[in-house]
Amino acid sequence: MDLMTPSLGLIFWQSVIFLISFIILSKFAWNPINKLLEKREKYIIDSINNAKKAKESIKKIKLNKRNILKKTEKIKNFIINEAFKKKEQIEKEAKKKAKLESYLIINKTQLLIENKKKIAIEKIKNEILNMSIIISEKILNKELEINEKNNNYFLNKIINYEVFI
Repeated sequence: MDLMTPSLGLIFWQSVIFLISFIILSKFAWNPINKLLEKREKYIIDSINNAKKAKESIKKIKLNKRNILKKTEKIKNFIINEAFKKKEQIEKEAKKKAKLESYLIINKTQLLIENKKKIAIEKIKNEILNMSIIISEKILNKELEINEKNNNYFLNKIINYEVFI
């Protein structure tokens, strides 16, 4: 039963060793351990604060990113709309220019056709005139021949008549 009920000397020496250990530990171990724990606690608190700041910073960056994306989307849409307007304007100008050029070409062609027509008409008139002259000459030559024959005939008659008379 000795083990169950310790003697007074054992209790005394255990108490003395405990107090000495307690004093040594409090003097040499607990202060550095407490300082390390406080330092670790401060580091953890700072890390948490830094994480919160980083989280807020990320939120601001994301918000800024969304704003920038919205602005760039608006700018992109504006640029695209301006490009379409410019394209339509260029197309209209090109169509006007093409119409004007085609109108000028058509007018030049019509003038050229009119000139060629006049030249052809003049050539036809000249040909007709030349043919008329040739036909007239032939007709006149035939008439002259006929007149000559008639004249000869009448001359012969007159001569014959005079002879008879």
